[in-house]
Amino acid sequence: MTNLLRSHPLLLILVVILCLVVGSVAILLSRPGEPPPKKGSSGTGSGTGSGTGLPHAQAEGAILIEAQSGTVLWSKDPDRRLPPASCTKIMTALIVLEHVRDLRSYATVPAIFLPQTVGIGLRPGERITIAQALRALIVKSANDAALTLATYVAGDEPAFVRLMNARARDLGLSSTHFENCRGTPQPGHLSSARDLAVLGRFAMRGARFRELVGTRTAVITWPPGHAVKVTSHNRLLRYPWGDGIKTGATSQSGMVLVGAGHPGLVPLIVVTMHEPTRDQEERDAVGLLKWGSTQYARKTLVSAGDVVTTTRLAGGGRVALAAAAPLTAVVRTAAAVTMRRGDRRRPGRLLGRRRARRHGQARRGRRSGLRLAERLRQPPGRPLTQPQTRVSSTASPCITPRASRRDGPRTPAPAMPTASPRRARAGRQPRGRGRGIR
Repeated sequence: MTNLLRSHPLLLILVVILCLVVGSVAILLSRPGEPPPKKGSSGTGSGTGSGTGLPHAQAEGAILIEAQSGTVLWSKDPDRRLPPASCTKIMTALIVLEHVRDLRSYATVPAIFLPQTVGIGLRPGERITIAQALRALIVKSANDAALTLATYVAGDEPAFVRLMNARARDLGLSSTHFENCRGTPQPGHLSSARDLAVLGRFAMRGARFRELVGTRTAVITWPPGHAVKVTSHNRLLRYPWGDGIKTGATSQSGMVLVGAGHPGLVPLIVVTMHEPTRDQEERDAVGLLKWGSTQYARKTLVSAGDVVTTTRLAGGGRVALAAAAPLTAVVRTAAAVTMRRGDRRRPGRLLGRRRARRHGQARRGRRSGLRLAERLRQPPGRPLTQPQTRVSSTASPCITPRASRRDGPRTPAPAMPTASPRRARAGRQPRGRGRGIR
């Protein structure tokens, strides 16, 4: 055998390759297999709350967004149309809050089917304040309260549902259509994780809505002496960083959650649809929120004492302008924060534009940081919204670059005093030692 292999080198090579292949197959078969990632998920990982790996969820549709900017951090079939169950009541509450200013006004309970599967025991003809009915709607998910509110606002439920669908179109909820104000399963009553996240994000802008969805327990009262204690099914309210919103559950929809919280530096919104159990819903939602919070960090954009720019003095010479205090912002950890430099000879960036006058005339000013000290004196946490601030951040949703002068119409400069009646009659701007500001 040895002589045969020596006389045929090619045969020896084939034998070696065969041995390597057999050994590799044996090693692979000895390792336990790992399930492949679910189709439609934008990320995979060994656990929902993994710090570095991408999370996953058992929900059929899910999404995680940053609440301030709406940036999608993670999603799984976010546009799949599924029954929203009682998360429908987010839109119900939004419509009521937009149409009723005085929440102390009373609504009369209409003729409703009794008993309601979920309710607080309202009877036709009884009266309850809008505030108490809203609290029963959100905390208890009471269907009798939903029907009472719909009748008070629009006259009956079908008319109220038309308002809901019109508002959904206004908000761009292209995958959403309502058939009732309660979330009761009906053909065509569908939404998606993305639409519910957009709806929840918009509704959370209102202080009255935030107070409602942040309530864990309440006592609902109405005349003559009714009092019912209700408790929310939203388990995010058990956490100190949980902000609530709404849950829902039917046999067709499974467990549905629109949740909000801020475990870290930024507020987040999570949506999970068609979860198998409430426990699994909690695990997925909490894991997603905690994972999303790890994607942000506070970074220093300008340190105290850094030279921001230089400016020319009216009497000649130049002076350097330095930051009086550090400027920080919350950014994505994977983002590279870059500063725009207008003067390559000095570190830092140039903020704002200086308008200078000399002898009653306008002259062109250099970009300067004259307003930087004013910006830095503002309370911490205030968003950078002044037009003088321009920060570019790759994939950073928390810092929105302001539009440049090329992005829109220019603001006309204020009228300048005329130098002579002749030029004033001609409608021409006077000339100075410098060029006019564009």
